[in-house]
Amino acid sequence: MNSRKPHVDWDILFGDDYDFFDLPDLTPELSEREAAAMVKLGGFEPGMALLDAPCGHGRHANVLAAQGYAVVGVDRDERFLEMAAAEAGQRGVDVDYRLLDLREMDFDAEFDAAVSWYSSFGYFDDETDRDILRRYRRALRPGGRFLLDMHSPYRHIPSILANHEMHVDVLRRGGNMAIDIQELDAEASRYYAEKITIRGSKVERARYSVRMFTAPEIVEWFRTAGFSETRVMDEHGGTFTVSSRRLVVLGTA
Repeated sequence: MNSRKPHVDWDILFGDDYDFFDLPDLTPELSEREAAAMVKLGGFEPGMALLDAPCGHGRHANVLAAQGYAVVGVDRDERFLEMAAAEAGQRGVDVDYRLLDLREMDFDAEFDAAVSWYSSFGYFDDETDRDILRRYRRALRPGGRFLLDMHSPYRHIPSILANHEMHVDVLRRGGNMAIDIQELDAEASRYYAEKITIRGSKVERARYSVRMFTAPEIVEWFRTAGFSETRVMDEHGGTFTVSSRRLVVLGTA
């Protein structure tokens, strides 16, 4: 079995190169559409107390707050939280942003809903990720709902089979380039990846790994975390299939 351990170079992945390569695609229109998808898929209603974890730079939390949700956003990145708070001020909305690692969440029945969006789960070892899932469950009031959005485990398999056991994404911004190289460890059901960014004469490398889940496996994880009901679906709320781009999970406390 592959002896590599889960690892993420957080500060490199979400530093200046993230702002340069990734932020331009995360438009306000996209954030609005994704927040609308959260509401639809989760069955959320304005007035709910909602936990956005991790919230990143607040692109969903601020939209949901503007729609009448009482939002708490947590993230490990102080810079992102500063960006989120600045945008909240510009929008005139109130969001309770907190500097907090997912592994240290200790909320107790404080929320009607919680969301983890944009493939933000599965970056630690299984024991740690299971504990994080239990922390989401404990954060919810009885009947509360947790919406989890992840890549489909099948999404890159055709590319991997055709490309020497690797999937490669290339993003160009003018003469600059970001290259994402992913290798699937089938035994661990985990992608090990390296992101290489080239901006002028500067080359940066960041490693990360993320867990992939089949539908039955993530349903079992939710059950053992204490959720009473769990539903899996695609990104549109329909049946999850091998051709789905996303695996979305809705757990009820």
